[in-house]
Amino acid sequence: MSLSLDNTYLTNYSLDANNLAADKVSSQIKGANTDEETLDACRQFESYLIQQMYKNMEKVAKAFSDDEDDDSSSDYVNMFSDNYLEEIADKMVNSGQGLGIAEKLYESIKANQGETVNL
Repeated sequence: MSLSLDNTYLTNYSLDANNLAADKVSSQIKGANTDEETLDACRQFESYLIQQMYKNMEKVAKAFSDDEDDDSSSDYVNMFSDNYLEEIADKMVNSGQGLGIAEKLYESIKANQGETVNL
């Protein structure tokens, strides 16, 4: 028995996952009740941005590649590649090796609330 998913399903899965991730991060920033929750939500936002940056870099690299695989298994590789990029981005941000966006966003949120920040 062979399992086969068409490209439309995988494309929709990817788009839905991106939209859900963006909505989740946005609602976490809005719904944060403590400084720790706010900073964590800001880090998740930075992680999401880094993931999107890597995904776009990967698309550009593939566009200039000489390989033209029409293998349907590449759809599965792309799906799991998204999970891999998510882990890398999370580790970058949480280890302090991110882009610094989370801290700046956190400082901006706190400044808008009239508070001073000491990170």
